Amino acid sequence: MDDNEVSFKGKKYKLDRHGFLDPPDQWDEDFAEGIAGKLGIHGGLTEDHWSFIRYLRNKFIKEKTVPVVVAACADNKLRLSRLRALFPTGYHRGACKIAGINFEFMRDVNIWLTFESIPPQETEHEVDELGFLKDFEKWNERFTHWVVRNWDLPDGVTEEHWKIIHYLRDFYRENMNIPTVYELCKSNDIGLGRLGELFPRGYRRGACRAAGLPFFG
Repeated sequence: MDDNEVSFKGKKYKLDRHGFLDPPDQWDEDFAEGIAGKLGIHGGLTEDHWSFIRYLRNKFIKEKTVPVVVAACADNKLRLSRLRALFPTGYHRGACKIAGINFEFMRDVNIWLTFESIPPQETEHEVDELGFLKDFEKWNERFTHWVVRNWDLPDGVTEEHWKIIHYLRDFYRENMNIPTVYELCKSNDIGLGRLGELFPRGYRRGACRAAGLPFFG
């Protein structure tokens, strides 16, 4: 599949280079559900999600606009903290992306919309000053999604990512240490180049941190 395509329930959707639906008229509910899963929303979209998505789509399609986040929250009687909980990757890169609003439209309407308007979601986990999880046993998938929130991964966290992450966790649990990057690549039949694409922040500060391993200098 092309890097600028995703497929949900057998249907292909074209994306722009930022990972937004383009052209936007491809949007349907299967796309919304599928892309939401890639953005860290587990268990499907709830009515609270859908209410906000329908609001955004109405603004986009009928009014030809996208409200700034403060106005959107006010219209929906939502606190920013609740919006962050609903859309962990943010307003622009989460809610608007799921609603099928394309990047070019937001840029043309108001270029400030293309900058994330909501501060990064604070993690529920206790981390050290470098952002590494303090307690290995308290890791869960939400922590990984929090770590990668600013990595600009077009398809979110994929099965390739999870394979590496679970390998690292299993190795650390058994050895109380981390494998060398060469051991990891050999065990997972992956090249250094591909590993770098999956974890653009590097091996230790990217892959190991996302897997909830403690910091090793």
